[in-house]
Amino acid sequence: MALALFVVVIVGSIMVHEAGHFVSARWFGMKAERFFFGFGPTLWSVRRGETEYGVKAIPAGGFVKIAGMNRYEEMEPADEPRAFFSKPAWQRAIVLVAGSFTHFVMAAILLFVAMAFFELPRLVDGGPVRSNEVTEVVAGSPADEAGLRRGDRVVAVDGVAIDSFEQMRAAVASRPGEQIELTFERIGSTRTVPVVLAGREVDGQRVGFIGVASDQIAFQQWTAAEAFSGVWAGEYSLPTQTARSLVGIAQIFRPDSLATWLQQADGDTPRTADGPVSLIGAGQAASALARVGAFSSVIVLLAQLQIVIGTLNLLPLPPFDGGHLAVLTVESGVNAVRRSRGVPADWQVDPSALMPLTLAVLLLFGLFALTAIYVDIVNPISQLIQ
Repeated sequence: MALALFVVVIVGSIMVHEAGHFVSARWFGMKAERFFFGFGPTLWSVRRGETEYGVKAIPAGGFVKIAGMNRYEEMEPADEPRAFFSKPAWQRAIVLVAGSFTHFVMAAILLFVAMAFFELPRLVDGGPVRSNEVTEVVAGSPADEAGLRRGDRVVAVDGVAIDSFEQMRAAVASRPGEQIELTFERIGSTRTVPVVLAGREVDGQRVGFIGVASDQIAFQQWTAAEAFSGVWAGEYSLPTQTARSLVGIAQIFRPDSLATWLQQADGDTPRTADGPVSLIGAGQAASALARVGAFSSVIVLLAQLQIVIGTLNLLPLPPFDGGHLAVLTVESGVNAVRRSRGVPADWQVDPSALMPLTLAVLLLFGLFALTAIYVDIVNPISQLIQ
Protein backbone atom coordinates (compact mmCIF):
# COMPACT_ATOMS: atom_id res chain seq x y z
CA MET A 1 0.00 0.00 0.00
CA ALA A 2 2.82 2.40 0.87
CA LEU A 3 4.67 1.59 -2.35
CA ALA A 4 1.47 2.06 -4.36
CA LEU A 5 0.90 5.43 -2.67
CA PHE A 6 4.51 6.36 -3.40
CA VAL A 7 4.15 5.57 -7.11
CA VAL A 8 0.79 7.37 -7.37
CA VAL A 9 2.14 10.52 -5.71
CA ILE A 10 5.29 10.58 -7.87
CA VAL A 11 3.39 10.03 -11.13
CA GLY A 12 0.72 12.47 -10.00
CA SER A 13 3.31 15.11 -9.12
CA ILE A 14 4.80 14.85 -12.62
CA MET A 15 1.45 15.57 -14.21
CA VAL A 16 0.58 18.29 -11.69
CA HIS A 17 3.97 19.91 -12.40
CA GLU A 18 3.26 19.99 -16.12
CA ALA A 19 -0.30 21.13 -15.44
CA GLY A 20 1.20 24.12 -13.62
CA HIS A 21 3.01 25.15 -16.81
CA PHE A 22 -0.02 24.32 -18.96
CA VAL A 23 -2.65 26.15 -16.94
CA SER A 24 -0.54 29.27 -16.39
CA ALA A 25 0.41 29.40 -20.08
CA ARG A 26 -3.23 29.13 -21.14
CA TRP A 27 -4.19 31.71 -18.52
CA PHE A 28 -1.87 34.24 -20.18
CA GLY A 29 -3.13 33.37 -23.66
CA MET A 30 -0.14 31.33 -24.80
CA LYS A 31 -0.67 28.47 -27.23
CA ALA A 32 -0.05 25.10 -25.54
CA GLU A 33 0.46 22.63 -28.37
CA ARG A 34 1.23 19.39 -26.52
CA PHE A 35 0.75 17.94 -23.03
CA PHE A 36 2.40 14.53 -22.61
CA PHE A 37 3.34 12.11 -19.85
CA GLY A 38 6.67 10.38 -20.53
CA PHE A 39 9.25 10.63 -23.29
CA GLY A 40 10.15 8.68 -26.42
CA PRO A 41 7.72 7.01 -28.83
CA THR A 42 4.06 7.95 -28.48
CA LEU A 43 1.83 5.17 -27.13
CA TRP A 44 -1.43 7.08 -27.24
CA SER A 45 -2.59 10.58 -27.97
CA VAL A 46 -5.75 12.57 -28.63
CA ARG A 47 -6.30 16.12 -29.79
CA ARG A 48 -8.68 18.41 -27.96
CA GLY A 49 -8.90 21.84 -29.53
CA GLU A 50 -5.42 23.11 -30.28
CA THR A 51 -3.66 20.80 -27.78
CA GLU A 52 -2.52 17.21 -28.24
CA TYR A 53 -2.64 15.12 -25.05
CA GLY A 54 -0.90 11.78 -24.77
CA VAL A 55 1.34 9.17 -23.16
CA LYS A 56 4.82 8.19 -24.30
CA ALA A 57 6.77 4.97 -23.78
CA ILE A 58 9.35 6.08 -21.20
CA PRO A 59 7.62 7.10 -17.91
CA ALA A 60 10.49 9.28 -16.75
CA GLY A 61 8.75 12.64 -16.64
CA GLY A 62 6.48 14.71 -18.78
CA PHE A 63 6.40 17.87 -20.85
CA VAL A 64 4.24 20.70 -22.13
CA LYS A 65 5.07 22.16 -25.55
CA ILE A 66 4.31 25.89 -25.59
CA ALA A 67 4.58 27.67 -28.92
CA GLY A 68 7.53 30.04 -29.04
CA MET A 69 9.61 28.56 -26.21
CA ASN A 70 12.31 28.42 -28.89
CA ARG A 71 12.38 31.66 -30.84
CA TYR A 72 13.88 29.90 -33.86
CA GLU A 73 11.13 27.32 -34.36
CA GLU A 74 8.87 27.60 -37.36
CA MET A 75 5.54 29.17 -36.51
CA GLU A 76 2.44 30.35 -38.28
CA PRO A 77 2.34 34.18 -38.34
CA ALA A 78 -1.12 34.05 -36.76
CA ASP A 79 0.33 32.25 -33.72
CA GLU A 80 3.11 34.76 -33.01
CA PRO A 81 0.98 36.99 -30.72
CA ARG A 82 0.33 33.89 -28.60
CA ALA A 83 3.94 32.70 -28.60
CA PHE A 84 5.87 32.39 -25.36
CA PHE A 85 8.50 34.93 -26.45
CA SER A 86 5.80 37.48 -27.34
CA LYS A 87 4.50 37.73 -23.78
CA PRO A 88 5.85 40.08 -21.06
CA ALA A 89 8.80 38.78 -19.05
CA TRP A 90 6.78 38.59 -15.83
CA GLN A 91 4.21 36.31 -17.45
CA ARG A 92 6.93 34.07 -18.85
CA ALA A 93 8.55 33.92 -15.41
CA ILE A 94 5.29 32.81 -13.79
CA VAL A 95 4.85 30.07 -16.40
CA LEU A 96 8.40 28.83 -15.77
CA VAL A 97 8.01 28.82 -11.98
CA ALA A 98 4.48 27.40 -11.96
CA GLY A 99 5.67 23.80 -12.34
CA SER A 100 7.98 23.89 -9.34
CA PHE A 101 5.39 25.80 -7.33
CA THR A 102 2.99 22.87 -7.61
CA HIS A 103 5.47 20.63 -5.78
CA PHE A 104 5.40 22.92 -2.77
CA VAL A 105 1.59 22.98 -2.89
CA MET A 106 1.55 19.18 -2.90
CA ALA A 107 4.06 19.13 -0.04
CA ALA A 108 1.83 21.44 2.01
CA ILE A 109 -1.19 19.19 1.37
CA LEU A 110 0.75 16.04 2.34
CA LEU A 111 2.07 17.67 5.52
CA PHE A 112 -1.45 18.71 6.48
CA VAL A 113 -2.74 15.16 5.91
CA ALA A 114 0.10 13.70 7.98
CA MET A 115 -0.57 16.01 10.91
CA ALA A 116 -4.37 16.03 10.76
CA PHE A 117 -4.94 12.28 10.40
CA PHE A 118 -1.90 10.60 12.00
CA GLU A 119 0.34 10.75 15.01
CA LEU A 120 3.83 11.98 14.23
CA PRO A 121 7.05 11.85 16.24
CA ARG A 122 7.55 14.99 18.30
CA LEU A 123 10.57 16.93 17.10
CA VAL A 124 12.84 19.51 18.69
CA ASP A 125 15.39 21.15 16.39
CA GLY A 126 14.75 18.40 13.86
CA GLY A 127 15.45 15.55 16.27
CA PRO A 128 12.93 13.15 17.83
CA VAL A 129 11.87 13.62 21.46
CA ARG A 130 11.97 10.59 23.76
CA SER A 131 8.75 9.56 25.44
CA ASN A 132 8.04 9.89 29.16
CA GLU A 133 7.32 6.16 29.21
CA VAL A 134 9.88 4.22 31.27
CA THR A 135 11.54 1.40 29.33
CA GLU A 136 14.33 0.62 31.82
CA VAL A 137 14.77 0.97 35.59
CA VAL A 138 18.31 0.70 37.00
CA ALA A 139 18.47 -1.86 39.78
CA GLY A 140 19.06 -0.27 43.18
CA SER A 141 18.43 3.24 41.86
CA PRO A 142 16.11 5.79 43.52
CA ALA A 143 13.44 4.95 40.93
CA ASP A 144 13.77 1.23 41.69
CA GLU A 145 13.47 1.84 45.42
CA ALA A 146 10.39 4.03 44.82
CA GLY A 147 8.68 1.17 42.96
CA LEU A 148 8.82 2.40 39.39
CA ARG A 149 8.90 -0.25 36.70
CA ARG A 150 8.96 -0.69 32.95
CA GLY A 151 5.83 0.69 31.25
CA ASP A 152 5.13 3.43 33.79
CA ARG A 153 4.62 6.89 32.32
CA VAL A 154 6.06 9.78 34.35
CA VAL A 155 3.67 12.73 34.06
CA ALA A 156 4.84 15.24 36.71
CA VAL A 157 7.73 16.20 38.97
CA ASP A 158 6.71 18.16 42.07
CA GLY A 159 3.34 18.82 40.47
CA VAL A 160 4.85 20.29 37.28
CA ALA A 161 3.55 18.39 34.24
CA ILE A 162 6.06 16.77 31.89
CA ASP A 163 5.48 14.92 28.65
CA SER A 164 8.97 13.85 27.56
CA PHE A 165 12.01 12.10 28.97
CA GLU A 166 14.12 15.21 28.32
CA GLN A 167 11.82 17.31 30.52
CA MET A 168 12.05 14.77 33.35
CA ARG A 169 15.83 14.62 33.11
CA ALA A 170 16.05 18.42 33.17
CA ALA A 171 13.75 18.54 36.22
CA VAL A 172 15.98 16.25 38.31
CA ALA A 173 19.43 17.20 36.99
CA SER A 174 19.83 20.27 39.22
CA ARG A 175 18.64 18.55 42.42
CA PRO A 176 21.13 15.85 43.50
CA GLY A 177 20.38 14.49 46.97
CA GLU A 178 16.98 16.22 47.20
CA GLN A 179 13.58 14.65 47.59
CA ILE A 180 11.01 15.12 44.83
CA GLU A 181 7.38 14.11 44.36
CA LEU A 182 7.17 11.92 41.25
CA THR A 183 3.78 11.35 39.61
CA PHE A 184 3.36 8.49 37.15
CA GLU A 185 0.62 6.55 35.41
CA ARG A 186 0.33 2.77 35.53
CA ILE A 187 -2.45 0.77 33.85
CA GLY A 188 -4.93 3.64 33.96
CA SER A 189 -4.23 4.78 37.53
CA THR A 190 -2.10 7.71 38.70
CA ARG A 191 0.28 7.52 41.64
CA THR A 192 2.55 10.03 43.38
CA VAL A 193 5.56 8.80 45.35
CA PRO A 194 8.47 10.54 47.12
CA VAL A 195 11.87 9.90 45.55
CA VAL A 196 15.23 10.89 47.05
CA LEU A 197 17.51 11.60 44.11
CA ALA A 198 21.04 10.25 43.97
CA GLY A 199 23.92 12.23 42.52
CA ARG A 200 26.65 11.47 40.01
CA GLU A 201 29.43 13.31 38.21
CA VAL A 202 28.81 14.34 34.59
CA ASP A 203 31.46 16.45 32.86
CA GLY A 204 32.82 17.59 36.22
CA GLN A 205 29.42 18.58 37.61
CA ARG A 206 27.28 16.79 40.16
CA VAL A 207 23.78 16.18 38.77
CA GLY A 208 20.65 14.53 40.05
CA PHE A 209 20.12 10.88 39.14
CA ILE A 210 16.84 8.98 39.32
CA GLY A 211 17.73 5.77 37.46
CA VAL A 212 15.23 5.44 34.61
CA ALA A 213 15.67 5.42 30.84
CA SER A 214 13.43 5.59 27.79
CA ASP A 215 14.10 4.48 24.23
CA GLN A 216 10.58 5.24 23.01
CA ILE A 217 9.81 8.15 20.70
CA ALA A 218 7.17 10.62 21.84
CA PHE A 219 4.29 11.10 19.41
CA GLN A 220 1.96 14.02 18.87
CA GLN A 221 -1.57 14.34 17.45
CA TRP A 222 -2.93 17.57 15.97
CA THR A 223 -6.47 18.78 15.43
CA ALA A 224 -7.38 19.89 11.90
CA ALA A 225 -6.95 23.55 12.91
CA GLU A 226 -3.60 22.84 14.57
CA ALA A 227 -2.49 20.88 11.51
CA PHE A 228 -3.36 23.81 9.22
CA SER A 229 -1.29 26.14 11.42
CA GLY A 230 1.43 23.50 11.58
CA VAL A 231 1.83 23.60 7.81
CA TRP A 232 3.13 27.17 8.10
CA ALA A 233 4.93 27.18 11.48
CA GLY A 234 6.58 24.47 13.53
CA GLU A 235 8.86 21.48 13.15
CA TYR A 236 6.79 19.92 10.35
CA SER A 237 5.96 23.18 8.60
CA LEU A 238 6.65 23.77 4.92
CA PRO A 239 9.19 26.57 5.62
CA THR A 240 11.08 24.42 8.14
CA GLN A 241 11.09 21.33 5.93
CA THR A 242 12.21 23.44 2.95
CA ALA A 243 15.07 24.99 4.92
CA ARG A 244 16.22 21.56 6.08
CA SER A 245 16.01 20.23 2.54
CA LEU A 246 18.21 23.08 1.29
CA VAL A 247 20.76 22.35 4.01
CA GLY A 248 20.61 18.65 3.21
CA ILE A 249 21.12 19.21 -0.53
CA ALA A 250 24.11 21.45 0.18
CA GLN A 251 25.63 18.85 2.51
CA ILE A 252 25.17 16.04 -0.01
CA PHE A 253 27.29 17.82 -2.61
CA ARG A 254 30.18 18.48 -0.23
CA PRO A 255 33.30 16.56 -1.41
CA ASP A 256 33.67 14.67 1.87
CA SER A 257 29.98 13.67 1.84
CA LEU A 258 30.21 12.47 -1.76
CA ALA A 259 33.35 10.47 -0.96
CA THR A 260 31.67 8.78 2.01
CA TRP A 261 28.59 8.03 -0.04
CA LEU A 262 30.56 6.54 -2.96
CA GLN A 263 32.35 4.20 -0.55
CA GLN A 264 28.96 2.65 0.19
CA ALA A 265 28.70 1.46 -3.43
CA ASP A 266 30.70 -1.68 -2.57
CA GLY A 267 27.82 -3.02 -0.49
CA ASP A 268 30.14 -3.83 2.42
CA THR A 269 30.41 -0.33 3.86
CA PRO A 270 27.48 0.39 6.22
CA ARG A 271 24.86 2.68 4.70
CA THR A 272 24.48 6.12 6.27
CA ALA A 273 21.40 8.33 6.30
CA ASP A 274 23.11 11.52 5.14
CA GLY A 275 23.78 10.60 1.50
CA PRO A 276 21.65 11.05 -1.62
CA VAL A 277 18.76 8.70 -2.31
CA SER A 278 17.27 7.83 -5.70
CA LEU A 279 13.56 7.37 -6.32
CA ILE A 280 14.18 3.63 -5.95
CA GLY A 281 15.75 4.25 -2.55
CA ALA A 282 12.88 6.52 -1.55
CA GLY A 283 10.46 3.75 -2.52
CA GLN A 284 12.48 1.29 -0.42
CA ALA A 285 12.30 3.67 2.53
CA ALA A 286 8.55 4.12 2.11
CA SER A 287 7.99 0.35 2.12
CA ALA A 288 10.27 -0.15 5.14
CA LEU A 289 8.55 2.61 7.10
CA ALA A 290 5.15 1.09 6.37
CA ARG A 291 6.36 -2.35 7.50
CA VAL A 292 7.27 -0.97 10.94
CA GLY A 293 3.94 0.83 11.19
CA ALA A 294 5.24 4.34 10.52
CA PHE A 295 2.74 5.14 7.76
CA SER A 296 2.62 8.78 8.84
CA SER A 297 6.35 9.01 8.15
CA VAL A 298 5.70 7.72 4.62
CA ILE A 299 3.50 10.75 3.99
CA VAL A 300 6.11 13.11 5.46
CA LEU A 301 8.76 11.42 3.28
CA LEU A 302 6.61 12.06 0.21
CA ALA A 303 6.21 15.71 1.23
CA GLN A 304 9.97 16.07 1.68
CA LEU A 305 10.51 14.47 -1.73
CA GLN A 306 8.17 17.03 -3.32
CA ILE A 307 10.17 19.83 -1.70
CA VAL A 308 13.46 18.39 -2.99
CA ILE A 309 12.10 17.95 -6.53
CA GLY A 310 10.69 21.47 -6.55
CA THR A 311 13.94 22.91 -5.22
CA LEU A 312 16.21 21.05 -7.65
CA ASN A 313 14.02 22.10 -10.56
CA LEU A 314 14.63 25.74 -9.65
CA LEU A 315 18.41 25.42 -9.89
CA PRO A 316 19.67 28.09 -12.34
CA LEU A 317 21.01 25.47 -14.73
CA PRO A 318 19.68 24.36 -18.11
CA PRO A 319 17.61 22.34 -18.86
CA PHE A 320 15.81 22.86 -15.51
CA ASP A 321 13.04 25.45 -15.27
CA GLY A 322 15.41 27.48 -13.09
CA GLY A 323 17.85 27.56 -16.01
CA HIS A 324 15.20 29.01 -18.32
CA LEU A 325 14.32 31.50 -15.59
CA ALA A 326 17.99 32.50 -15.29
CA VAL A 327 18.18 33.09 -19.05
CA LEU A 328 15.00 35.17 -18.90
CA THR A 329 16.45 37.22 -16.04
CA VAL A 330 19.69 37.91 -17.93
CA GLU A 331 17.83 38.85 -21.12
CA SER A 332 15.47 41.15 -19.22
CA GLY A 333 18.36 42.85 -17.43
CA VAL A 334 20.39 43.37 -20.61
CA ASN A 335 17.38 44.65 -22.53
CA ALA A 336 16.48 47.03 -19.72
CA VAL A 337 19.94 48.60 -20.07
CA ARG A 338 19.64 48.71 -23.87
CA ARG A 339 16.22 50.32 -23.58
CA SER A 340 17.60 53.03 -21.27
CA ARG A 341 20.26 53.81 -23.88
CA GLY A 342 17.78 54.03 -26.73
CA VAL A 343 18.97 50.77 -28.28
CA PRO A 344 16.40 48.20 -29.49
CA ALA A 345 15.60 45.89 -26.57
CA ASP A 346 15.77 42.69 -28.63
CA TRP A 347 18.89 41.00 -27.28
CA GLN A 348 18.55 37.32 -26.47
CA VAL A 349 20.72 34.45 -25.39
CA ASP A 350 21.62 32.14 -28.25
CA PRO A 351 20.25 28.67 -27.35
CA SER A 352 23.15 27.00 -29.19
CA ALA A 353 25.58 28.75 -26.83
CA LEU A 354 23.89 27.03 -23.89
CA MET A 355 23.93 23.58 -25.48
CA PRO A 356 27.36 22.53 -24.08
CA LEU A 357 26.29 23.53 -20.56
CA THR A 358 22.94 21.76 -20.99
CA LEU A 359 24.65 18.54 -22.10
CA ALA A 360 27.16 18.78 -19.24
CA VAL A 361 24.35 19.21 -16.68
CA LEU A 362 22.40 16.30 -18.17
CA LEU A 363 25.50 14.11 -18.12
CA LEU A 364 26.42 15.06 -14.56
CA PHE A 365 22.96 14.59 -13.11
CA GLY A 366 22.42 11.44 -15.18
CA LEU A 367 25.58 9.85 -13.80
CA PHE A 368 24.65 11.02 -10.33
CA ALA A 369 21.17 9.47 -10.62
CA LEU A 370 22.51 6.17 -11.98
CA THR A 371 25.08 5.99 -9.17
CA ALA A 372 22.37 6.69 -6.60
CA ILE A 373 20.23 3.90 -8.07
CA TYR A 374 23.18 1.49 -7.96
CA VAL A 375 23.97 2.34 -4.32
CA ASP A 376 20.30 1.92 -3.38
CA ILE A 377 20.27 -1.53 -5.00
CA VAL A 378 23.49 -2.92 -3.49
CA ASN A 379 23.21 -1.07 -0.18
CA PRO A 380 19.50 -0.34 0.43
CA ILE A 381 18.56 2.65 2.56
CA SER A 382 15.78 0.50 4.04
CA GLN A 383 18.31 -1.32 6.24
CA LEU A 384 18.51 1.82 8.40
CA ILE A 385 14.79 1.60 9.27
CA GLN A 386 13.89 -0.66 12.17
